[in-house]
Amino acid sequence: MESTVLSLGKSVLSGALGYAQSAVAEEVALLLGIQRDHAFIRDELEMMQSFLMAADEERDEHRVVKTWVKQVRDLAYDVEDCLQDFAVRVRKPSWWCKCSPSMLLERRRVAQKMKELRAKVEDVSQRSVRYRLIDGSGSKAATEAMQSTITGATIMSEAEETRRQQDKAKMDLLRLINTNDKDLRVIAVWGTSGVLEDTSNIVTRAYDDLKMNKKLECCAFIKLMNPFNRKEFLQSIIRQFYVNSLQQSTEAKQQVAGLVDQIPHKMGKTEEDALVNAFKGYVNDKRFLIIVVTDLSTIEEWDNIKKCFPSNNTRSRIVVCTEHVEVARLCVRQDGTPPEDKKLSDDRTLYAFYEPGSFPFNQVPVLP
Repeated sequence: MESTVLSLGKSVLSGALGYAQSAVAEEVALLLGIQRDHAFIRDELEMMQSFLMAADEERDEHRVVKTWVKQVRDLAYDVEDCLQDFAVRVRKPSWWCKCSPSMLLERRRVAQKMKELRAKVEDVSQRSVRYRLIDGSGSKAATEAMQSTITGATIMSEAEETRRQQDKAKMDLLRLINTNDKDLRVIAVWGTSGVLEDTSNIVTRAYDDLKMNKKLECCAFIKLMNPFNRKEFLQSIIRQFYVNSLQQSTEAKQQVAGLVDQIPHKMGKTEEDALVNAFKGYVNDKRFLIIVVTDLSTIEEWDNIKKCFPSNNTRSRIVVCTEHVEVARLCVRQDGTPPEDKKLSDDRTLYAFYEPGSFPFNQVPVLP
């Protein structure tokens, strides 16, 4: 389990660091005058990444290390979301009305948010020193070197088996996402308490593979807020659409920029409904993939999420994760017909529920 936590921590941190080091983030920091805080956060993330790589190589299974890795993972999510949010703000024409009192106040808020983020990064970084997570004495390595060859071979065998199981689960999930059905389809991943967190690396790896497919026009990987907030949910998706569009054609950038411009500063019920309609209009003719990774706890939450998306025929997919088996079933079918299921792990309670008659599991998933 610890190796999975380390692997997921490295994956999430790698994404946040990659964005922090990107030309887009550098330009945004320059425009906002937060270069120093941005540079500090970027360098600290790089040091954290080096430590995680070292801990993974040494197979450090200390509970304190595991806890710290989880904190680094959550921090990486916050950093990437914050930097992407800044990029979206800078894009809006109203941002450059420097004489506007509201914009001056907004700029101060950005500066304050960046300082708070820097303080959070510094706190997490200091914990590694405070609890002596980095041990330069070499005693751990020396102890491991004295273990028997049989024990070492057993550990390697278990690690290989874990990787094999994860690879198989990822391939099964890819097969479900890449069905030939043109209708909008939902895949619900269900696992018992603790299993979802330990195996979410499977969902992350599947998403990364699919994101490389240029025929998926819109992709987003979402942490669900609790309680569900439709406005923040859509803003998070639009923010990721915008960042992804920076690597696409000029036309794609302009389309997403038009959607960003429709996000109002103040949002009541009328403005929120208008944003939902604008979002539906944007994705209606596109093939999109939305991953909701944080535990979905009620069917009411799912109903609110589903209302944000059109039922188009572009082979779009939504993947949700939940610890509640009945919620997983109802996310796929609510007409009384039981969905089909596929066990994603041989030794753990982890299943994917999906529409009956999906892609057969004896075929290799090809990204069309």
